[in-house]
Amino acid sequence: MFKYQVSACNEIGFKLLLFLAIVMVTWQATSPLPEDHQPLINDKLGHLAVFFTLAVIVDHAFATTRFNLKKFAWLVAYGLAIEGLQYYVPSRHFSLLDMAANTVGIAVYWLLFTTLIHRQPTPRQANKEAGF
Repeated sequence: MFKYQVSACNEIGFKLLLFLAIVMVTWQATSPLPEDHQPLINDKLGHLAVFFTLAVIVDHAFATTRFNLKKFAWLVAYGLAIEGLQYYVPSRHFSLLDMAANTVGIAVYWLLFTTLIHRQPTPRQANKEAGF
């Protein structure tokens, strides 16, 4: 099992990266597609990869808590919001399959994180869990 710890400085860097990722993903997802658009990879694999990456970033941006249902739910809600916005964008549409791919990407990170990779608690998280 691989173990590591996120420093407070890296946590701040991941928060900045999260902000930039949300801006980029939202912009890309709400931009109309050209009529001749041909995806380079399967669309569902793209959704899975993006939300897997967002799960990594969210988990490290808020490293004082472990990846839990709250982080999972916020990412699913973001995916739902993006899909809802796409309903109003020309050449885009709301897709339950896209939502499923988003959720699978988050779940894959959660399963991978809890089985193979263990982020050690930061001193702030250890104190929080100990009740200090």
